[in-house]
Amino acid sequence: MNKSTKIWLWVALVLCAATIMNAFYGRMLSVVIAVVALAGLCVLLFAQRKAGYLLMCACYVLSFLVGVSQGLTGQANVIAAVVMSFIGAALVPVITWLFLRRDWAALN
Repeated sequence: MNKSTKIWLWVALVLCAATIMNAFYGRMLSVVIAVVALAGLCVLLFAQRKAGYLLMCACYVLSFLVGVSQGLTGQANVIAAVVMSFIGAALVPVITWLFLRRDWAALN
């Protein structure tokens, strides 16, 4: 894994850790998903295993679904809830893939 990928993974770890602040708002399901995604990022960064990326992606899909369901109950604008949840859930996995695609075959 090259240096720029490792730097991005550290940034992604910080972003994912910031999601844990949802605990202050009572969104415990989002916190659990963020902790598991954080574990996936750690597996990807430190053990350099594909399973870490796949676990992280699964967590972000769940995060999207939870975000949409929470957005629908709290907002009148359904489209805004879906769009914001999609942006939040797709940002880290897509950028991570852009960094990893060259090194994917080298990962265990």
